[in-house]
Amino acid sequence: SGIQLLDDRGTIIRGGYDTCSDPSPSGRTLLQGSGTGPIFVAAESSSTTLRTDLDLYNLEITGGNSNTNGGVISLTGAWRLIVNSNTFIHNNNSNQDGGAVFIQPSSDSNVLIPQMLIIGNSIVSNNSADNGGAIACDGVASIFAWNMQMAGNDARENGGAVYVTNGCNFTLYGGGFLQGIILNDAVGFGGGIYASDNANVWVQSNLGFGLAAVISNSAANGGGIAVTNGAMLTARDAVISDNAASSTGGAIRSNGGRVVIERVSPGAQCHSEVRCSRISGNSAAGTDPSFSGGGAIATFGGTLEIRGTYIEDNSALYGSAIRARFMLLDAGLNSPITMVGNVFADNRNAPQVVYLDDSSADIAFSTFVDNQDMNRVIEMAYPNTSSDGNEVTVSGSIFSHPGTAVASAELTTAGQFPVGDCNRNEPGSTGDLIGEPRSTTQTVFFENPAAGDYRLLNNSTLVDWCTGSFLGSASNHSANGFARPIDSSVVPNLYGTYDLGGLERYDSDLIFVDDFD
Repeated sequence: SGIQLLDDRGTIIRGGYDTCSDPSPSGRTLLQGSGTGPIFVAAESSSTTLRTDLDLYNLEITGGNSNTNGGVISLTGAWRLIVNSNTFIHNNNSNQDGGAVFIQPSSDSNVLIPQMLIIGNSIVSNNSADNGGAIACDGVASIFAWNMQMAGNDARENGGAVYVTNGCNFTLYGGGFLQGIILNDAVGFGGGIYASDNANVWVQSNLGFGLAAVISNSAANGGGIAVTNGAMLTARDAVISDNAASSTGGAIRSNGGRVVIERVSPGAQCHSEVRCSRISGNSAAGTDPSFSGGGAIATFGGTLEIRGTYIEDNSALYGSAIRARFMLLDAGLNSPITMVGNVFADNRNAPQVVYLDDSSADIAFSTFVDNQDMNRVIEMAYPNTSSDGNEVTVSGSIFSHPGTAVASAELTTAGQFPVGDCNRNEPGSTGDLIGEPRSTTQTVFFENPAAGDYRLLNNSTLVDWCTGSFLGSASNHSANGFARPIDSSVVPNLYGTYDLGGLERYDSDLIFVDDFD
């Protein structure tokens, strides 16, 4: 039977004490469900002034099995659930949504919206549900998670660990080793996280909590994260790696969603001084040429912004790094795809690294290096109409694939040719980039490409090469997190002070280069 929690009454459940006289906890107290219902049954909290707290400490909660939402507990209204102090919630099931927890707002708009916090080295693992193997949220509410692990959860439909919809907000902050959202699975979309219908997902490491990570999850689409129908994903200084999709979007799949991936912390102020924002080692195994692919990201409609990010070692049969379809100019003014200050390296198995299929994009100051198996780096295809408003610009970028003669960017159907400026192309293989009086085929010299160090050598002629790009001030992003441009004291300017590629070169004697140490 369940434990009845009265609405508007705060409740604290503390476990881990051997006896009532123990001064401090020394382990966990087991709350074992019968397997025929939820662990807790909670009435709706209708408070309009203060949230009703339910605090869980040092507990092991298992064996919940609900025919409705929430295998352990379903909360409606002004609740604030805090899962804290090494609480372990595992092996629970919902025959609907939220294998462990389901939350939703009250139908009364005057009631405070619910909140949930998962903190304090807590673990939510091996739970299952139709949607949201660990947690599901339907409606305006907020979920915050840090210093915790969601692992091994399973969704029979979408959201292996987390499912948020209808305006719910989920924020994953950083944590320590083996913390984050890892090793979850969904049959449909979002092996780690699924967001739909104007829900919001933040994955961010930049608030002093360590690394925010979405690692080794799997699904048919969006092995790590999937967003759809106006939902938004914002990943800042995050790592989304080693996820797998059997069809599209090894790391991320978007259907009419908004996706922003960026580095915001400079240098050593981030969890990783070099690869602070990273999408790496993901794979998409789909074989359908119309919709499959996107080893890192597959996006269909919506918007995509990637700034200051390493996109490496991803794999797909179409768009080894990125596949985008049906992303057209907004009234002929705004490109739905902006990629600036990024490094694309060691992506493989597809004829192209970036596949822009009936899509417009602005690509600037990025480094494409040592990618494999491609016939061209950026491919544009417009199968529906040859005279539509698609537009692709490529500027300030380095295309370096020694020993090959692949085109930097190539149009493979009828349609609008890309426009380029200030790029470094492989000799004799500039593809369809046109209008490039300031581009070059000079040999590029990196610091240590064998070790993945793609900074330009300090005396490289590609340092201080260009005045900017078609993006204007939006070009001021670099994968090392620092603002650009920086005028080198070693190399004279050719056309301006921007270095080509995704990494702006900094002289060692700059003020504050040591982060005040």
